[in-house]
Amino acid sequence: MNEMLTPLYDKESVCQICAHKHSTKRVRTRFLKVENIHSDFFTEYKDSTIHPLLYEVIVCPNCGFAFMDTFSPNISSDSLNVIKEQLKDWEVQDFGQERNVEVAIKATKLAVISGMIKKEKSIVMASLCLRLGWLCRMKGDECEERRFLLKALEKYKASYLEADYIGTTMTDIKMLYMIGEMARRVDYIEDALKYLAKVVEHKNKHEEKKIVEMAREQWYAIRENDKERQLS
Repeated sequence: MNEMLTPLYDKESVCQICAHKHSTKRVRTRFLKVENIHSDFFTEYKDSTIHPLLYEVIVCPNCGFAFMDTFSPNISSDSLNVIKEQLKDWEVQDFGQERNVEVAIKATKLAVISGMIKKEKSIVMASLCLRLGWLCRMKGDECEERRFLLKALEKYKASYLEADYIGTTMTDIKMLYMIGEMARRVDYIEDALKYLAKVVEHKNKHEEKKIVEMAREQWYAIRENDKERQLS
């Protein structure tokens, strides 16, 4: 008789830095039931304890290097030496078990540090900061959520200027939308209006109608809120 499937399964991983083989948990998609999708694409599931976001970051228990699948597999010898030096005081910890939000935040912060040392692209760092913001939202920590969304905004802007998102799943329209949406969420109203307008006016807007409509809705919502503030 086959054993009953559980929501979590073990995935084998090999550390990019020390080549240590270890396992990390992942969530079986069949167990996920979407309840709501936020305007910045954070997804709420019926059972938040098996949210995939909790397990996106892989942490090597041996050396402490933390990464996501979006990290570049290429590491120069100089970067490798720098990373090893930075991680030399790591005390062995196992992140390969079931995680809660607190553990996921710790793992993702380690990935931010690893990404900075490794000099990952701005688009990768933006994604990490966004995920930290989402985790803080799950925790109900609005102050920390805003802090990391602001960092995500900075990295998305850098990525847009550097064009390092080209060749990824991120399109021009979605990039402009994410900058506008991050700006809206941290109350950078002028930036939000500017970038959301760029989405609505984009030459390829017919190719991503859903995102264009979302941008239009957010643009009008900001305008309406601004009018209400002026009248009050």
